[in-house]
Amino acid sequence: FQRGPNTLSVSVSLFSTNRKRLCERLRKNDKVAKGAMVLLQGGEQERRYCTDTDILFRQESFFHWAFGVLEPECFGAIEVDTGKSILFFPKLPEDYAIWLGNIWDVMGSISEVLQSKAASVLLTLKGLNTDSGKTSRQATFPGISDFKVDNTVLHREMVECRLRKTPQELEVLRYVSRVSSEAHKQVMMRVRPGMMQYETERWVKTPVIKKQILLT
Repeated sequence: FQRGPNTLSVSVSLFSTNRKRLCERLRKNDKVAKGAMVLLQGGEQERRYCTDTDILFRQESFFHWAFGVLEPECFGAIEVDTGKSILFFPKLPEDYAIWLGNIWDVMGSISEVLQSKAASVLLTLKGLNTDSGKTSRQATFPGISDFKVDNTVLHREMVECRLRKTPQELEVLRYVSRVSSEAHKQVMMRVRPGMMQYETERWVKTPVIKKQILLT
C-alpha cells in the first residue's frame, strides 16, 4: 500500500512474510495442535462522545503487522498448517455505495467460514504490554463459544516475531525515520521565541509531504 503519490510503496509481501514467520514458529510449538487457526481482530472505529464525528482511526498493531489492512472493523484468520489467510470485512449497508462505490458481498459469517475449515482450535491474542500495563484485546465474534479457544500461546510468539525485523520492515523504518528527521530539522531552523505550537506543526507536516518526494 501507499500513503499517497511519491510515498514509499510497501509490498504486500512484507505482511505475507510476517504471517509465514509466525506460522513457522507456531508449527514448532508443541502446544499448538494440528488444524489450529490464528484469529485476530482489528481495531474499531470510534466516535467522539455522543457525536457522529469519527476519531482518527489507527489500526491495531498486531493486526496490521499480520495483514497490512488499514480499514476498521476487520478480522483475520491464518491456517497454521498451510499459512493460508482469510480476511473478514464488515458487511456495509447498501446506501454506503453513494460514497464508497460498489459494495462487495460478504462470503458467509466468521463462524461459518471457520467451521468449514474444521479449525481444531482458535489461537487468540492475550498478553500484557509491559510499557502501558494494558492487555491486548482478544478476538471475539458471535458463535465463538462453539470453538475451542487457546489464548496462552499466540501473544508470545507474535511478540518474538515482531522483535526481529525483516529487511522489508527495516526499509520502512529507515524511510519513516528519515522523513520525520527532515521535518523536525525544518522546525528547529525556523522556530522563534513567542511562537505557538500550532505554528510549528505546519512546518512538521508540510515538509513531510514535500520531502517524501525527494526521498523516494
